[in-house]
Amino acid sequence: MFATSRSPSVALLASAFAILIGGVPVQSFAAGPAVAAVKQVPPSIRVVAAERRELVETLSVNGTIVAREEAAVGTDLNGLTVLALNADEGDVVKKGDVLAVLDRSMLDTELAQIEASRLQAEANIEQMRAQIGDAEVGVRQAQEQLARADALQKKGIATDAQRDNAVNALDSARAKLDSAKKALAASEAQLGVIDAQKQNVLVQIGKTELRAPADGLILSRDATLGGVVMAGSGPLFRIAIDGTFELAADVAETALPRLRTDMPAQVEMPGLSEPIPGSIRRISPEVDQASRLGTIRIRLQPNDAARVGNFAKGEIELVRREGVTVPVSAIMYREDEPFLQSVEDGTVRTRPVTLGARDGQRVEIASGLSEGEEVVSRAGTFVADGDKVTPVRAETTGAIER
Repeated sequence: MFATSRSPSVALLASAFAILIGGVPVQSFAAGPAVAAVKQVPPSIRVVAAERRELVETLSVNGTIVAREEAAVGTDLNGLTVLALNADEGDVVKKGDVLAVLDRSMLDTELAQIEASRLQAEANIEQMRAQIGDAEVGVRQAQEQLARADALQKKGIATDAQRDNAVNALDSARAKLDSAKKALAASEAQLGVIDAQKQNVLVQIGKTELRAPADGLILSRDATLGGVVMAGSGPLFRIAIDGTFELAADVAETALPRLRTDMPAQVEMPGLSEPIPGSIRRISPEVDQASRLGTIRIRLQPNDAARVGNFAKGEIELVRREGVTVPVSAIMYREDEPFLQSVEDGTVRTRPVTLGARDGQRVEIASGLSEGEEVVSRAGTFVADGDKVTPVRAETTGAIER
């Protein structure tokens, strides 16, 4: 027969089994007291209060440093040798400075030949003027002879043949005068051609001194001492006018409507610890049809570290203002309409809102929420509208809000 009472070892095993299956101690294998009901506690949800802060919304762009305006210094002369170089890359020059000098000896020889031709043309002109003078005298003499022949004919002394000879002599004298005048005009025209040739050579001689067309910084120098220049071979010097640099960046067409000229920007370049201040100078009116990008130019404040061709990143300040803000993680979307979950007296309420500026991890609530109201910091993860929750605040958990 079995004993009616349990041994101590059996009681110990029963107690351990009870702990494993529910944590409620079992007094005996027989019917015991009822298990107490467990009180339901609402889930703990972290909440944050809407705060008024200054927001600075920016747009990031990438691009290349370029000169705002460039000037090219070259020549249209052929076959001239570079005799002197007075400037190099990186030099700051003023308008009119001589950057290089070309050999002008051939042009000087041509100029001397033209001067000799001019002297000869001037002598021809003087000779033609003398011939005109002689022809005018001949015309007067012929006119006088014709007048005497007419008078004698009226008296019946001169014959018709004598009068005809006088008329022919006058016509011949006039023809000589007209020919002399035309010869003078031809000589004067020739002198004009010579003067034009001389002026052309003088212009070419002036081009043998390559001068800076504007103040600026020399970006490149392709001229070499002793090298022969050729027309159409490209610029010998490139100058950044006034030494002003800009960031040329491409921007998506969706962001272009938000940009305005003179918007402030900060431009970062590799190797610089501090960004260079700048502002938008120009926004392209055209969008590339293939890439759907538009180009902007950001003027930079003077900085010796900027180099044409540098890669750079710009942060354009779109908005700077104070407003009621919440973490970005508190915002949810339903069919592109934003809303958040506020917590009022331990109950979750879904509220549509209107968003404003975005600054990093925080977003402005333009309407739909007031300063100080609490919202679920990471909305929509575990709770729905009307749920009861236990709010857990940053000061309660010791967490540090970003």
